[in-house]
Amino acid sequence: MANVTIDSVKHKVYKKTNKIGKGKPGDIMVNHSNRDNGKWDTINLTKKAGAKTVKQGIAASKKWHKENPYTTKKKK
Repeated sequence: MANVTIDSVKHKVYKKTNKIGKGKPGDIMVNHSNRDNGKWDTINLTKKAGAKTVKQGIAASKKWHKENPYTTKKKK
């Protein structure tokens, strides 16, 4: 398991070991630890990005956030 901060949001990238929840054992998963992420809380990186290792999962998460930057609207 690896804890990574991407775009000021904490991510946990790990290899799934049990049969409970999303994904199959052996899949690389990413979990956003913040409470406000709703239905996008856990993502299967094996299906989405073809990641086979945790290192590839971290790279896939960083690539996605680079292509889709997190922006906030400033109030005037």
